[in-house]
Amino acid sequence: MAAPRTEVKVYLSPEERDRLDREASQLNSTRGQLIRERALGLSGSVAISPAAYAAAVHQAARVVSGVPRPHLEAIVASVITTISKGNAAD
Repeated sequence: MAAPRTEVKVYLSPEERDRLDREASQLNSTRGQLIRERALGLSGSVAISPAAYAAAVHQAARVVSGVPRPHLEAIVASVITTISKGNAAD
């Protein structure tokens, strides 16, 4: 049986609340679950829109010339995955 939960209040601006709601929706989750996972370091995923991913790949292509786009996409995806898992310093 799961331990009983205790309510914890947090104050957010409307913009912060809306952002959490959008990210939770993208992950098919709830705002509370998203906050809980992030606060406890349980989340292994990060919400990133296709537009944000495309912008990251585009920026990488501008900075590094001569690298085929599929390779840049793999590098960007790897960086996002590493950061989302919290292994950036390992």
